[in-house]
Amino acid sequence: MFLHRRTYVRYREQSVLHQTSFDELGTPLSGATFCVLDLETTGGSPEDDSITEVAALKVRRGEVVGSFQTLVNPQRPVPAFIRALTGISNEDLVDAEPIDAVLPSLLEFVKGTVLVAHNARFDVGFINIALTRLDYPRLTNRVLDTALLARKILAGEVPNHRLSTLAGYLRTAHQPCHRAMPDVLATVDLLHHLIERVAGFGITTLEDFCSISSTRLDGTFRKITLAADLPRGIGVYRFLGSQGQTLYVGKATDVRSRVRSYFFGDPRRRMRDLLRETQDLKIEQHATLLEAEVAEARAIALEKPPYNRRGKNERTWYVKIASERSPKVATARTPKEDGSTYLGPFPSMKTAKAVIDALRTALPIHRCTEPRSCNRCAFHEFGTCAGGDADAHRAAVDAAGAAVVGDFARVLQPLRERMWTLADKQRFEEAEEVRSQAAFLASVMQRASEIRCLQDAGDVVIACDNRFILVRNGRMVAARHAASESAALRELFCDAPDVEKSSFLSAVTEREAAVIAGWFRKQNGIARLVSVSGTWAMPVTARPTFDFRCPEKGERRLVRLR
Repeated sequence: MFLHRRTYVRYREQSVLHQTSFDELGTPLSGATFCVLDLETTGGSPEDDSITEVAALKVRRGEVVGSFQTLVNPQRPVPAFIRALTGISNEDLVDAEPIDAVLPSLLEFVKGTVLVAHNARFDVGFINIALTRLDYPRLTNRVLDTALLARKILAGEVPNHRLSTLAGYLRTAHQPCHRAMPDVLATVDLLHHLIERVAGFGITTLEDFCSISSTRLDGTFRKITLAADLPRGIGVYRFLGSQGQTLYVGKATDVRSRVRSYFFGDPRRRMRDLLRETQDLKIEQHATLLEAEVAEARAIALEKPPYNRRGKNERTWYVKIASERSPKVATARTPKEDGSTYLGPFPSMKTAKAVIDALRTALPIHRCTEPRSCNRCAFHEFGTCAGGDADAHRAAVDAAGAAVVGDFARVLQPLRERMWTLADKQRFEEAEEVRSQAAFLASVMQRASEIRCLQDAGDVVIACDNRFILVRNGRMVAARHAASESAALRELFCDAPDVEKSSFLSAVTEREAAVIAGWFRKQNGIARLVSVSGTWAMPVTARPTFDFRCPEKGERRLVRLR
């Protein structure tokens, strides 16, 4: 059978270009075997109608390497309009084999191939229904629908995406005529044309070609060529602008797949804007996911890429708990070494105030601007303000300070009791609000507690197989491959920089320490501690929990604070 010489040459070019990086890039289109399939049936319902004709061609590198064609006895009369449409009469099917005799040969023919069909849901649906009726497993082949691909690749060029319309528009060598084999030949021509079209966008692998149907083929998609030589494996990637500035930073266990996925129809508007501005990509490979996560956190904190949500806000806020001469709980922009306890940093003043509101709900802390002159204000009447009782106010501030450094019960217990009281009074909306405040406050304190424990541990050496990592005062300072622990310790401490421990956290230190603490929490025997210079007290239990009692139903529900 004749196929386009131009298509075969393009296949050969792709084979030469990508043969050396087969393992890295996936399955080249030149290495895939396509089985182009078409059916004729007695109607459009797979459940109620039957197959009358099957045709299929195996195509590899633009050449036909196998064919399959047979009439099928539907064991029912062919409707008149089907006879007129296809030209297949009842007499033509009398001596044909039924579908149960055809399926074994068809399954063997399509084995190990990529199924291709125009409106594949129709053809594959008929075959799967027949397989199910005869107790065969359903098809597991990868399926390509040329109708969906044409709708994406040829958008706006043709009035509709029928096979006959596309064949006429593209002037294919074969034209469909509602018979299985001519339609298969026309679909093969269409498939080759679509492959040629997407080659200009840098699509050279089967995996990328199969993703085209969900892709925006706009001006940004051509930039996928920037990701042509990206490596696989763990790493950090940066999208760079025209001046080399960092626009976006991310991490991935497979850098190549993750970066290329942005070009395949990411629905987020800001990602489309990102791709329009992107002019280059930069990759950093790492040996472990922990190192990649830390590198990502550092890059976001230091470079402040505009398309990272965490990189947008350069301002940080703290909750200051002062219990010296003038006890108070307030927001602060810049922490100082003044003996106060600082909780944070937080990305906005709104978040910091939400923490303070939760503390004031749990403890009778003054809400007025002049605590010394406060005397039985409205909040005091509700039991959430100490009023003129200076000792009660100081005790409440001290309890808040103790809570944020690890004694969670000092605030969670009052919140639990307040929530139950409201629930008993059937004030369920208020009880739910208290529950939400407790959950938020517990997550904030748990994060701070984990970071503090990591800092108190001093120098921590972690081993992941033969990779050794040194964490100093909550920050990663060195990582080495070594054959033994002694050699690893000698090399790690030789070049490790000093990290000063502060009574409050900067945004960079907090973000990095949170990443490391979260990584520890997710480990299940994957890594082990080699040495610790300080006190190791990293929490390994789940987040705090408390009971929610619903008197209306007479039950208690355990709610986990996240």
